[in-house]
Amino acid sequence: MVWHRVPVTLKARGLVLVVVAASLAGCGRLDDLDYQPLTTPEEWCRMRPCVDFGGTVLNEPTGSLLVFFLAALWIGIGASFLVARYRQRSRAWLGLSLILGGIAAALAGVSYQAFSYLLKCEGREYCALTNGFEVGYSVTQAASVSAMVLAVSYSCAQGTARRWFVGYAIANVVAYGAVTVAGVLLPSAFLLSFEVLLIFALPGVILTGVVAARHYLVHSDVMSWRILWAVLLLILVQVAYFAYLIFGITQALWDDGRGPYFSANDVLHVGMALWLLYVYFALRNQLADEGSDLFAVEVDEEGEPWQPQR
Repeated sequence: MVWHRVPVTLKARGLVLVVVAASLAGCGRLDDLDYQPLTTPEEWCRMRPCVDFGGTVLNEPTGSLLVFFLAALWIGIGASFLVARYRQRSRAWLGLSLILGGIAAALAGVSYQAFSYLLKCEGREYCALTNGFEVGYSVTQAASVSAMVLAVSYSCAQGTARRWFVGYAIANVVAYGAVTVAGVLLPSAFLLSFEVLLIFALPGVILTGVVAARHYLVHSDVMSWRILWAVLLLILVQVAYFAYLIFGITQALWDDGRGPYFSANDVLHVGMALWLLYVYFALRNQLADEGSDLFAVEVDEEGEPWQPQR
């Protein structure tokens, strides 16, 4: 296998160091943000399962196992695209996007589910709104979407169009990083909210669908058709998550501990696991750079199917 280095200038490295240093310096101020409406530790455990495990309170054990399984699946499928990237930038960027998504899922599982009481409520009068794990989740998720835009730009665009898409992906993740730093330093509940993350992430998802649709209209190829379906399925999973959340199904089922606990996050994680399986089986033998004949049917000198070199 040949690993290609992505050039990073000293200026870019300096910017990254500044962003990281500023974020770390302000993380302590996140404790100033209280969960809304104000919620005591006792109320927190009435709203979701709390299990005392050796003196440590763990939350949502079933949902926590699900999200960590999802994180492992995400990283595993991402790694498979990196290993079998066949010198294709689209496959390398998709692999990186999925690995970043897996890291984000693990960070979310730590703070939103498994250790939410420990990180947000223990020793406090009122539970905290957020913490460094959740900030890390948001930034990593935004970077994952930008990497996905890069993957699709290399598979379904070229020339000036590709340069515009690459520029957008880089500018988007840098802008969101700056907004997050501001949210940590102020601190600001709005700037660190999931809604602001969506403002930056959703256009990237839609853009990948537009690029794939344009490519399919011109070439009528299987690859862009499957990418388009992957985008539509991803949006459908998000719609299911918000519908479940808006209609309050979680608390209706939970009924203060008298029923099962299956949250909107669990709906999201089941949906994302199914989405990942679709991406793997639909694109593992289709995704390639624009103009590449990587998966064209060819035979070797003995008449056997030719296998591309990794």
